[in-house]
Amino acid sequence: MDSNLHDLAMLAIPSEFLPIHRLGTPPHDEWMAVLPDSTEIVVADVNGKPSPIGIEKAIAIVQSRAYLEARARQLLVPLGKEDGEWRLVTIDFGGAAQHHDCEFLMCFAFQVTKTDLADTSPYVEVGFALPVRLSASPSFSPMFILTIQTTAGLDG
Repeated sequence: MDSNLHDLAMLAIPSEFLPIHRLGTPPHDEWMAVLPDSTEIVVADVNGKPSPIGIEKAIAIVQSRAYLEARARQLLVPLGKEDGEWRLVTIDFGGAAQHHDCEFLMCFAFQVTKTDLADTSPYVEVGFALPVRLSASPSFSPMFILTIQTTAGLDG
């Protein structure tokens, strides 16, 4: 990776990921960093350390975040309401993304205007998958297929 690109990426993703333990079947460990806007970045655990491939993917995706987030939000338009907005809470490159055969998930919670997120806030995970697994050469420009993978708290 070009050192200038790496330096820019470090401005976007904190260099220290903290270990987290996920309950589930089976329970598993992952690593999380939090961006300045409070968006969580989750990567898989590999031998007790954050996945190097997960971190590389996270750096690339965070650098393209505005474009990719706008694409994900297009899927959320029919699910929205007039009294709030969808807030990106997590970009997951860990077990949840792998479970859905995705490169990563963008996880959104609906926040009613002028209130905090609640346990009952509607929640949607948008999966970004590549149609075919290709090697990442310098000229590689991925075209992601976006699908809603998980929803919770939506009426109807």
